Amino acid sequence: MASIIKLTKLILKCYSLLIILILVSFLKGPESYAQTPTIGLLVKKPEVTDGYTLFTPESNQNVYLINNCGKKVNEWVFSEKPGATCYLLDNGHLLRAGKDSLEIRDWDSKLIWSYAMNDNGLLQHHDIEPLPNGNILCVLTDRYTDAEIISEGRDPATTDETFKLDKIIELQPTGTNDANIVWEWKFIDHFIQDFDLTKPNFGVVEDHPELIDLNFMNNFNQDYTHVNAIDYNPVLDQIILTVRHLSEIFIIDHSTTTFESSGHTGGNFNRGGDILWRWGNPQVYKQGGIEDQKLFLPHDAKWVDSGYLDEDKITVFNNDGDGTSSFSSIHLINPEIVNDTYTKEEGKFYPIDFEWSWSGSLLGEIVYQGKKSGTHSLPNGNFIICEFSTGKISEINKAGDHLWTYINPSGKEVFNQFDIPVANGLFRAEKYPSNYVGFTGKDLSPQGIIENQNDNSETCILIDDGDGTNYEIASIVNPVANGTIEFNKNIRLKAISIIDVCGRSVYEHGSFIGNQLEINLTPAIYFLQLHFNTKTKLRKIIVL
Repeated sequence: MASIIKLTKLILKCYSLLIILILVSFLKGPESYAQTPTIGLLVKKPEVTDGYTLFTPESNQNVYLINNCGKKVNEWVFSEKPGATCYLLDNGHLLRAGKDSLEIRDWDSKLIWSYAMNDNGLLQHHDIEPLPNGNILCVLTDRYTDAEIISEGRDPATTDETFKLDKIIELQPTGTNDANIVWEWKFIDHFIQDFDLTKPNFGVVEDHPELIDLNFMNNFNQDYTHVNAIDYNPVLDQIILTVRHLSEIFIIDHSTTTFESSGHTGGNFNRGGDILWRWGNPQVYKQGGIEDQKLFLPHDAKWVDSGYLDEDKITVFNNDGDGTSSFSSIHLINPEIVNDTYTKEEGKFYPIDFEWSWSGSLLGEIVYQGKKSGTHSLPNGNFIICEFSTGKISEINKAGDHLWTYINPSGKEVFNQFDIPVANGLFRAEKYPSNYVGFTGKDLSPQGIIENQNDNSETCILIDDGDGTNYEIASIVNPVANGTIEFNKNIRLKAISIIDVCGRSVYEHGSFIGNQLEINLTPAIYFLQLHFNTKTKLRKIIVL
């Protein structure tokens, strides 16, 4: 009888502890289980790509680098709000465009170099691009009066007081706060028109796809080109421009001198600064109709990095999907070069269509962003999608499976979980693979989440490769269902053990390698112990 009473007391004690543990979990608070999180990590599937995501909120001066668990691994604070992008450099420094100045800060946010663009008459906007030689490509505003643009052959009936174009400069940083312009390219040098034969650049538009029709009507007279993104291909020594208001992507030659870039000869392709390849809207060079248009007000065209699954192809965020203002789409495009010439078919630049496309919903909402936003390919062929207005960053694979979503919790203030964030927009976000050279020697230890709480982030753990030095992000699918503990990658452990809420060991497994662990446990809350060579990690799991 005494033993039965003792056993009964033990059982009651364990159930009391279980109830307390459940209450603590729910009181963390109860809304975390009753409501859907509004900020931070919302979705994380085991198949998410290893890496770290960089973003700069539009409403403050901070830049964050987070891991796949939504935990901050580094933070930089700049002198002003963004204008609008930032890039992690190969040496671990961060290059960022501000509303006025460009700045480079080291990993610890110490200012290394700055340059006041506006004070030097350089109206930088939207995007910049770091070059392998340490220089920086910048997109600048290039304005002309109506008289100046009419003198180039523009129809006077379609001009306004000012006519805004763009130009590209290559900036060479010097010292700590100075720079030299070492290269320049301008749209104004590459127009053709068939309106006035007494003006320069008169010719047959459809015979010159390397030039831009100055009288193409796009309803953006005061901002005719509106370049919103620039990217560089070091192998080809070429530049890609996203020309939103022409609904096109241009490729131009960077191997020219500034003088050659203003003309039609010179450079590796011997075409000067003329367009080598253009895609998205052949109507602009009179080679098709509306049925041939593929891009509608796009953003963020860039080459896929060398060594990636889709290397040298081009990704783009197509803001107005099919021109109906109902959805956005993302695409993969594969141009073709034969004998130093981008190929055409029936007068239109190849390819005739996208290699791959996606449009759809994430978290039950159709992806539609009328402006800004971006996308890029990852080493395994997955895609990152950044939705500007919601501050939402997501990862999908080519099958359209939704693998990861994070919502920026930082606007003019850092929001609390379950707040509805406002002014948390992101122009773009960049995900860098875990082996990116800029991370070499850097401390990537998680520093906690940006927001006040996130149960999804809490269920993520750090997994190393077993030698106690190389860390990668992994997560446990929690709650545990169907008797299987799932990790998002193969892991190597000295041992795994599971204990119940009474502290008793209920499962042990030695020398584990894999991404799944089969268990047979009664539904309850347990603690999973992951034993590495030099450390042990503890994580709460719920077995259903």
